[in-house]
Amino acid sequence: MDKKLLDALAAKAEQRKADKAKVIQFKVGGQLLDFVKIGHTAQLDAYEAFLAARDQPSQMLDVGAQLIYDCCPALQDPELHTALGVTDPYDVIWVLMDVREVNALAASLFAWLGLIAGDEDEDPAKN
Repeated sequence: MDKKLLDALAAKAEQRKADKAKVIQFKVGGQLLDFVKIGHTAQLDAYEAFLAARDQPSQMLDVGAQLIYDCCPALQDPELHTALGVTDPYDVIWVLMDVREVNALAASLFAWLGLIAGDEDEDPAKN
């Protein structure tokens, strides 16, 4: 394999690895929380659910709430679930956020993950 091509591919792989480890912060319940990129299989599942729910707003919001939960380790803490009195872990999203907030954050996360086109000039962390 050509040395330049090999170096370019290796650099691309390193960049993708660094991107996967990138943490971004968003406000949830008035607090800045860390969000991480989920694995590619989970991303594909989220995108498939997004496509299936496009014409059903309530289902779309549920898909968004699940993505928010899956990308935020702090929201997955069982102690938080107990403190908030939720039995279904995904309900933590609805206790802390309203419909507008879920919609906006989910859209930012889908764009950050590269699953939908976002405004490339806008930093999604400015939410």
